[in-house]
Amino acid sequence: MDGQNDMFPRPLPVRRYPAGKRELRFGAALLVCSVFLWNGILYGGFNLGFAIGSLATIGCSVWYLLAGGCRFDRYSGSLLVFSGIIAAGFARSSDSFVKFVMLLFLLFAVNESFCLAAGQNRRSPGGIGSVLDAPRTFFVVGMGSMGASLRGLNDARKNAEASGKKGGAAVLGLAIALPVAAVMTVLLMRADAAFEGLMDLLPDMDWSEPFCSLVMGILAGWVLYARGSGLKYAEKRPSGESRFHGMNPVTVNILLSAAGLVYCVYLLSQLAYLGGGFSGILPEGYTLAQYARRGFFEMAWLSAINLGLMCFAMGLVEKRENAPRLTRLLCLVLGIVTLFLIATASAKMLLYIGSYGLTRLRVLTEVIMVWLAVTAVLVSVWLFRPAFPYMKAVVIAALVLGTLVFWVDVDTQVARYNVRAYQDGRLEEIDMAHLGNLSYGAVPYLEELAGDGNPDVAQQARDILSWKCAEVEEFRDWNYSKAASDRVLTNYPAEREQAEILPDTNSR
Repeated sequence: MDGQNDMFPRPLPVRRYPAGKRELRFGAALLVCSVFLWNGILYGGFNLGFAIGSLATIGCSVWYLLAGGCRFDRYSGSLLVFSGIIAAGFARSSDSFVKFVMLLFLLFAVNESFCLAAGQNRRSPGGIGSVLDAPRTFFVVGMGSMGASLRGLNDARKNAEASGKKGGAAVLGLAIALPVAAVMTVLLMRADAAFEGLMDLLPDMDWSEPFCSLVMGILAGWVLYARGSGLKYAEKRPSGESRFHGMNPVTVNILLSAAGLVYCVYLLSQLAYLGGGFSGILPEGYTLAQYARRGFFEMAWLSAINLGLMCFAMGLVEKRENAPRLTRLLCLVLGIVTLFLIATASAKMLLYIGSYGLTRLRVLTEVIMVWLAVTAVLVSVWLFRPAFPYMKAVVIAALVLGTLVFWVDVDTQVARYNVRAYQDGRLEEIDMAHLGNLSYGAVPYLEELAGDGNPDVAQQARDILSWKCAEVEEFRDWNYSKAASDRVLTNYPAEREQAEILPDTNSR
């Protein structure tokens, strides 16, 4: 018998997360907020409706975690504050690309904050591996706990029925019945004309909106509820001691020395060329545009690779107490080279901007270079102070820069700079096609150009304003930039068939 038991071990117990009154309130609140959130996304885009819905769902989860004994420290609390500021920013900007990037920032900050508050992080928040805790919180803890949380809710329903309390069971049954009934109704309407005629007697409205909002809201609410209950009830399993004790310092030092030698040769051979970025002197045979663009993105990639190489070396080198001094010195050399590359690339880009104006890509690239420079300094400090939580500072720096870019609205700043530089004479000509391809943040400055002394520029500005449409139909698709533009565009009747927008030749 013992042998049979060894051959056929007992199956592991099925996970069930308890569902008491607090969980039922949490689930009901999340359901309402998730339906509202997805209604805003589907029928208003990532604007005011999304901002309100995301703030509400975040608030529900914060309440549940705090009520369950979780606590936010300074770092996790800072991430939570930035999450709220970013979520509110979706009602400010109309730049779709920046919104997409900030949506990723929002998801990271929220999940990382909740993971740390619940003590479910597998890695120290000061190290580079901590960034993996955010996606693990959503995909592993959240989606992985959907079954356990549903079984807990089902147990709560059975207990309620056994004790004669029908309220909880009715709410759960209603949540399941509504989407099923909606699907059946749509199918029956398509299958039978008489039933479709009966449904036509109901008030005239688009039934697809509540149906889609309800279905997506239930699915999203289920995941968010599972994330909350998983963070509270899942077993906390900190990572055990690693069996890997590091690579031989000689191996790591040879790698770093080879990279450093290549950089030394490169910098010596290109010193005059690279230094021109600071002096404004063009190398022979180069136009300003060719000089500014040549090697810029390569330098950005090299800077990122250098930072990765520094972290890789410090993480893999064999340590007794601290990393070997030579390893740290070689990493410091890479850090200094990284700062030099960033400074050179930024100087070239600023030279380009001074002659050709701003674009969204140039602004975002400069912001990334600033973040890489801050990261290089923080990692260099960590080389000689191993206890320094550099990754916390790196994440906060990224959130600060991202939030700043989001709230000041990149397209607004691009249009303001280009128009002011053109009016002051710093730019000989202005790229109207690029201004026309910006979001609503550029509209007030296009209006200024509509009265420009150059008739061609003024006519193009009026054509662009006539072509744009920023009508705000309802609160869900409202954002500040769009609403401000709508007030301007009412003075320019829509003549889209007459307005010709030239191709954007200055987008890089």
